[in-house]
Amino acid sequence: MSQRDASGGSKSNSTDAADRLRETLDLARTQRRSHAVALAGAAALGLVLAWLHWLGLVAAGALVALVAPSIRRGVAYALAFGVLVLVAFAVSIGDAALLVPEMRPIVYVTVGAAVGLPLLGSLARGIV
Repeated sequence: MSQRDASGGSKSNSTDAADRLRETLDLARTQRRSHAVALAGAAALGLVLAWLHWLGLVAAGALVALVAPSIRRGVAYALAFGVLVLVAFAVSIGDAALLVPEMRPIVYVTVGAAVGLPLLGSLARGIV
């Protein structure tokens, strides 16, 4: 009786899924077109998650960094995503964005969270 038969196939299935995920990430990190599609998808999903909850910023930083070919580039992608979030925020509030700089104490929290939380999430790239 093989290991797959003895374990009911669950260990083999999880190993196959992990191998497929690893291959997909390698493909997204090395091929230019796959990389662009994966990065755009991660950024779009990250924006949706960030719109729903502030922890989405951490998840978004992890998503954009996971498709990066290196840890350094993953951190850069997370910073760029933070800037994208700030731009999306400014667009969503319209003309009131011109008044935001006058709200100094709270705007520091907004900018710090928009940049810092994706950076925190990008540390996941060092693990994977």
